[in-house]
Amino acid sequence: MCSRFVSVISNSTIEIIDCLSPGDLQTGLSTYYHLRGLTPENVPRIRRHQVNSATEFWKCLDDIEGQCLEGWKPIIQVEAHADKNGVEISGQEGGKPSIVPWPPLVDRFRSINIASQFNLGVFMATCEGVEALRPMTIKKAAPYMFLVGPKEKVSAQLLKDSAEKFYDVLIRTPDINRAFGSLPKEFLSFLAERFFATTYARVLRAQSFGRKRKDRVNFLVNMVIPENAEPEKLREVREMARLFSRPDRERFEAVQRNYLPQGVSFTFDELVEFARTGAIPE
Repeated sequence: MCSRFVSVISNSTIEIIDCLSPGDLQTGLSTYYHLRGLTPENVPRIRRHQVNSATEFWKCLDDIEGQCLEGWKPIIQVEAHADKNGVEISGQEGGKPSIVPWPPLVDRFRSINIASQFNLGVFMATCEGVEALRPMTIKKAAPYMFLVGPKEKVSAQLLKDSAEKFYDVLIRTPDINRAFGSLPKEFLSFLAERFFATTYARVLRAQSFGRKRKDRVNFLVNMVIPENAEPEKLREVREMARLFSRPDRERFEAVQRNYLPQGVSFTFDELVEFARTGAIPE
């Protein structure tokens, strides 16, 4: 999906949550000083939080969420080791690390996104950062408006360089798609609105056009009526199935209000056209 489907996202603070131990390469600290150099007047505001345990990590997110309720709109950068199980809080040097699992972390991001009036961005400066996308569904409110992170194991130096280039573009333009374009091939970028558009279009393609719509109608009819039903009853049920299988504005708006209640940059008709033809609206 191209940049046509992109909501306006506003960020007024960058919050670096540094979960690394003193023995690690201090990429979070380096990025913090880099950002301070980019924004001498502190616009956006730059903060760095050192955390040494899962308890401190959750308290830090509590603080950020509270700040959102006061009007701040954050980008959260998580500096940590991570794997498919979750984010590792390294703690003090020599101390036993603790793990923050991905599903509850994504749920907390969702709370912060709601508190920020749907303006949260996330930079996962961790290996396996793409794991934060696996719990994604349009059946719940979006947990973030955008997220970037590596889709494989990468070096600390690459994480540092990628973060700095990303912010260089985002603060200077600001253009989230151009910032995405600054990232190396090892990174994945996610936009909530693009995810919603492509996911909903996929549903429409599976049941609302051409042969697939006919198959959907037949399936619905066979679910509720026997083959030996009277012709009049069969026509009535088939017409109801046709209505149900077509693109429905009210269903679309209900799902959209649930996932992105602040609205989207495209209309229902534009999304239907995209689903039908693959053409991006001008």
